[in-house]
Amino acid sequence: MAIPRDSSQLANIINTMVRSAAFCVFYAVQSIAINFSQFAALLIWPLNKNLFRNIIIHTQKCYGILLVTITQFFAPCDIIITTDESAKGVLSPSPNCKFNIPEKIILIGNHQIYADWIYIWAFSYMSNMHGAVKIILKASLKWMPIFGWGMQFFDFIFLKRSWASDQGTLNKKLEEISNSEDPMWLLIFPEGTLASKETRGWSQKYAAKIGVDDLDNVLLPHSTGLYTCSQALKKSVHYIYDLTIGFDGVPKGVYPEEIYNLKGIYFQGVFPSNVHMHIRRYAISEIPDDKDKFGEWLRQRWIEKDKLMDTFYAQGRFPTVDSPRRLPVRLKSFNEIAFIWYFVFPFVWLVWNFSGLMLENFNKAASRIM
Repeated sequence: MAIPRDSSQLANIINTMVRSAAFCVFYAVQSIAINFSQFAALLIWPLNKNLFRNIIIHTQKCYGILLVTITQFFAPCDIIITTDESAKGVLSPSPNCKFNIPEKIILIGNHQIYADWIYIWAFSYMSNMHGAVKIILKASLKWMPIFGWGMQFFDFIFLKRSWASDQGTLNKKLEEISNSEDPMWLLIFPEGTLASKETRGWSQKYAAKIGVDDLDNVLLPHSTGLYTCSQALKKSVHYIYDLTIGFDGVPKGVYPEEIYNLKGIYFQGVFPSNVHMHIRRYAISEIPDDKDKFGEWLRQRWIEKDKLMDTFYAQGRFPTVDSPRRLPVRLKSFNEIAFIWYFVFPFVWLVWNFSGLMLENFNKAASRIM
């Protein structure tokens, strides 16, 4: 590491080290507690599957609370919500639930930074739906210690990005979701990856392949996954909600991930003060059933999204039909942090007392033998 040239540079290094250590300890301890509760719940699964499922939903809410907590204390920001005519009325006057959004939806958006999903999960927390988020992820994340295990308990969908091998997995999961009465916000990024210099080249090649123009601010979407999900879930899910996401402090022509990466946001204090989310809503019954027409429909939505981003870069905000809603990412109550340990302490207490009882019986048996 280079030797600091002045006291301010040294102070920045120390500040980054302290922030990083505090974040890692807090996030790791809470994540382990959540994962511990999930594995402990496996003892209940053979006896009562409904209770097991409720415990897992509780742990997922706890993880949503954890994401809100780390953002509140390490990268405080506001989410600014705007809508177009299709989503008019989404903004709710209720202080407890900020949005009028159904319990079962497909949620899509442009993918600009790796922290996108954290802000979207915070958005679900504001709607009391942080225990219902489902995300389609790369299969390589499935066995990541603690976090990958936790995502498996959350019943996330892991794909290998090969339709030949993914089709069966996806259809099976979608059938389970469709038949379930549990709330569900299924998050899909149709671009398949975040926007960057490298992926811009991929988007240009894809545009040339299908004979269309590439876009400026977002990547061309791929429709196969979203089409499959919307068709499989259309009996239980009636709307697709589309988020167009923009970040303060990013000029046009610069990829947001170059400014706001996960390390910078939570370790170095380089985070957006405002995250803008523009909501549009589409009834699945009004979207073409034909696969090719669906693909064209989605591409048109992304062309509109690209223009929305032009407006955002020019004006610093998205247009809206409702008054914009500014919502700080913060806990409703600090007591919510204790929810993470809701099942840990009772389980430890039971194990401790059971171990004590077993040891006492062992000592009694040993004394009789002697």
